Amino acid sequence: MKVFLDSNIILDFLDHARPTHEDAKQIVHHLIMNDIETYLSEDMLTTIYYISKDKTKALEFFETILQIWKAVPFGLTTILEAIAICKNESGKDFEDVVQCLAAKTNGCGVLVTNDKQFVQCGIDIMNSAEFLKRIEM
Repeated sequence: MKVFLDSNIILDFLDHARPTHEDAKQIVHHLIMNDIETYLSEDMLTTIYYISKDKTKALEFFETILQIWKAVPFGLTTILEAIAICKNESGKDFEDVVQCLAAKTNGCGVLVTNDKQFVQCGIDIMNSAEFLKRIEM
């Protein structure tokens, strides 16, 4: 299984005050301990750093996690495809579309996000609670 994590899962993991922190902690632990191929997009690192309250903790997390997870670029083809989708389907969140296409391009079977209405692009989209139920089976 290849898993793509949305930035909100990482932010949940880094910030103890976020409501789904415990779920994110369990997810990150499971992915690492079970050596599951895990993906993030390169641009998420800057977003996470910008939003994070503890910048040092974010940088230390990046240093650690990037040794085992893959930070992938979008590339021009993915960006142009996302633009076309957003132009044709009004109301789509561009960032979500790009993330989903990046996950799909890299062969991920599931994208974990706590966004309420994440775009569909042909792979499983699960929130943290759904993903935890799946891995407990």
